[in-house]
Amino acid sequence: MPAVLIANPNLALDRLVTVAEIVPGAVMRSRRTELSPGGKGVNVARVLRAHGVRVPLLGLLCADDGALLAGLLADEGADLVAVPTPGRVRQALVFREVAAGRTTVVNEPGDPVPAGAWLSYLDAAAARLAPGDLFLAAGSLPAGVTADGYRQLVELAHRAGALIVMDAAPAALAAALPARPDLVTPNLEEAEAALSGAPADVLPVPDGVDVRARAEAAARALVDAGARRAVVTAGAAGAAFATSGSTSGGTSGCASGSTSGGTAEATDWVPSVPVTVVSAVGAGDSFVGGLALELRSRPRETRDAWRAAVVRGVATAAASCETPLAGGVVPARARELRGKIESLSAEVGVR
Repeated sequence: MPAVLIANPNLALDRLVTVAEIVPGAVMRSRRTELSPGGKGVNVARVLRAHGVRVPLLGLLCADDGALLAGLLADEGADLVAVPTPGRVRQALVFREVAAGRTTVVNEPGDPVPAGAWLSYLDAAAARLAPGDLFLAAGSLPAGVTADGYRQLVELAHRAGALIVMDAAPAALAAALPARPDLVTPNLEEAEAALSGAPADVLPVPDGVDVRARAEAAARALVDAGARRAVVTAGAAGAAFATSGSTSGGTSGCASGSTSGGTAEATDWVPSVPVTVVSAVGAGDSFVGGLALELRSRPRETRDAWRAAVVRGVATAAASCETPLAGGVVPARARELRGKIESLSAEVGVR
């Protein structure tokens, strides 16, 4: 099987605050507060470990309180490859309302990262990649790193002959598309913000009767803008998958710095199935984890193989919504949901 490396440059401490309800302008008391490691890549790594797959997690570790984060990651079995940087670890405030069953997330940007620390991070990633490897780059860029940070990761993956799956914030996603990442996996709001250049300070959960059409249009537009493949997730509705007409084979085979985009072929729609939602936080990261499990275990030469990976990703994301921990997945439940989605997908057409 190919080696897997997860890049999560902007690690975080997730502070989960449980309250009866959020009342704007009021004083509220927390019923419970929990601290855990956070970041998209951290959640992806949790999914892989739940399936018995332990892979390196490459992150920038802040000097001030990085030992706390590193200790929490070690406690849960993560294999952290730390690149030191000054400052303190950013926090993500997660508010869970008991009455409404609603979760609200506020992500801090974190302290600025010096240019030298970012170059060390790129060097560490390049040193660990080899031809055929699967490189999962996830999360926001730290403050102080220019918007083309993910484009740099795409280019070094291509130079190494590795395949890169990228789940980045809108501005970083838009900047990386000309470098032709092998697969991008934004949610619908992130994709539309990246394509339009709109501010991404607030990203609501997509809903409405038009989410499938919007997701399919966004997936095609991401491919037209340069991505070799694009999945746009649309919450409980499912996910749209589009592939470039110029894509061939399973590895990138793409020269560094290439700016030629492709034209999207037919778009697949992979529906999800209803589940009892405990928390949808990290569902998109669980999608990437499920997709990665499939990509590392089978050849990637055909569109059908990639679609199977998307199906597994949707099933894993749905299973993760049934657990309170971001990236928490029960493998048996994910397998059960995958079977249901495969049956349902057979009835859904391709556009």
